[in-house]
Amino acid sequence: MTTPNPGDARGFINLAREAEQRGDTVRSLRLYDDALSLLADETDLPLLADALRWKGTVHREQGETEVAYRCYKQSLVHAEACGSLNARGAAYNCLAIVAQRRGNLSESEQLYAQASELASKAGDVRLLSMIEQNLGVLLNMRGNHVAAEARYSSSLGSFDGANDDEAVSWVLNNIGMLYTKLGHYQRAIETLERGLAIAKARGDAVVESILTLNLAEVWVAVGKLDLAEHACRVSFESASTRGDHLTVAGALKCRARIERERGAFDASIATLRIAIFEAEGLEDRLLQAEMLREFGQTSRALGNPEEARLAWREAAESFEDVGARHEAAEINALLASLPS
Repeated sequence: MTTPNPGDARGFINLAREAEQRGDTVRSLRLYDDALSLLADETDLPLLADALRWKGTVHREQGETEVAYRCYKQSLVHAEACGSLNARGAAYNCLAIVAQRRGNLSESEQLYAQASELASKAGDVRLLSMIEQNLGVLLNMRGNHVAAEARYSSSLGSFDGANDDEAVSWVLNNIGMLYTKLGHYQRAIETLERGLAIAKARGDAVVESILTLNLAEVWVAVGKLDLAEHACRVSFESASTRGDHLTVAGALKCRARIERERGAFDASIATLRIAIFEAEGLEDRLLQAEMLREFGQTSRALGNPEEARLAWREAAESFEDVGARHEAAEINALLASLPS
């Protein structure tokens, strides 16, 4: 039996990344495993660290947070063993994203700082821009919108200058979400549609699905419910095909909001129950809080103030835990408006 060489592993990795972009998650993970089995007896530790990290990100984008975390920790071990500054910085960046999702913002900040220091030493401009964007997300969560937009703009400028369309689409998604949060709906639509055009041109099914869902949220906000329903359905179907539980849960939350806006309160509650079930195990504290907020609003509309109170209390606690104090204050105001 001929012993595979490291080039074969790199070929599997390239195929895995292509499959991931197309949304063929099952094939992507299988190809990563093929590559990792070849790398097990090799000394190309930087490539092994990269492969583990990239595999972890496939799991993370599906909502498999704990599996992603374990891949990132293994990646860091190999990156440290070979002394690769780039691989170490990238692993810390990914671990910071996991901590952020779990609501551990102080830990996330520390990990981003470590990632940034290593990326600076390595001269890795792309990684530094990615960290800049991720710090913007953290600032947005904490309600520091001006600083978040500044981070996003800096990151976008860097990616635009490098003609890095993939990364540009990521930042445009985050900027579009920020504009939606601030009520700048036309700017949000323009930004998200630009990102969507890039994702479609690249054949990036994962980013396309996420951008489509966030565009659906804008259509709901401006009252264009038919457009919202179509975008939500497209995102849901794409995510379901990929086994992307995170986007599926988000799409169900969006569908429930559309149903509530149309006065179909019972249907909205039923959809939210499915969404909450789908989100179990994802470890996304912010998404969980947003679902509970929606559940409370629909419960109040149905004339169930006690159910609304229970949901909103839990939502307020979750928002506080992730540092989203503005959202927590809004929920507390809603709680105060309920009959005693």
